[in-house]
Amino acid sequence: MVVDNICCHSFFAQIDENSIIVDLGANHGEFAHSVIQRYGSRVFSAEPVPELAERITRHPRLTLLPVALSGAVGTMRINVYPDRCASGFDQYEGERAGQTIDTDTVTLAEFRRRNGIGRINLLKIDIEGAELDMFAAAADAEFADIDQITIEFHDFLYPETRPAVEAVKRRLQHLGFHMLPFSLDNTDVLFVNPKAGVGWRHRLWARTAVKYGRGIRRRLQRLT
Repeated sequence: MVVDNICCHSFFAQIDENSIIVDLGANHGEFAHSVIQRYGSRVFSAEPVPELAERITRHPRLTLLPVALSGAVGTMRINVYPDRCASGFDQYEGERAGQTIDTDTVTLAEFRRRNGIGRINLLKIDIEGAELDMFAAAADAEFADIDQITIEFHDFLYPETRPAVEAVKRRLQHLGFHMLPFSLDNTDVLFVNPKAGVGWRHRLWARTAVKYGRGIRRRLQRLT
């Protein structure tokens, strides 16, 4: 079973044209379009920054909502930075945001409701720290019909969120998900639902051969 990696998000490549992919934090649309190109899947994306959302190439297999995922349905103010992704977190000391914008927010349940989404074969989350509020607002049952969740946590940017990040990881494991950390800094963490049918041999292979093989290749590339 192949472990694919798109935009630094790892997942088991057991998706096809019948699969439903949810892409939270579409950015420039690279993840969504790569999934469509490789697998022909149906993708539902969220991207709250208007300048980014407008530049994402439209596709019949892609549905894009200009919203941010959060812990409530409403609005929030986010900082748009010139040299890193927009975030609802305050800027670093001495850092200035290029601009601030107000955007609509939805919960994971509301995003699914608006798009008529049932089972999710792959949920990709890269929402600059807002994943913590999103998880806090989601009921346990919300994750029962999600096969895989690939997450970029952001405690590497906001160390104060590390306890909350660890709490999310423990919660998903308590719900039965198998955790496969493909990075040392929580930027590429995969959670696999036992119902997805990924056996322990494939998980062991992924967390050893795949993970450390990538690390060796990165080190070799730095030497060349």
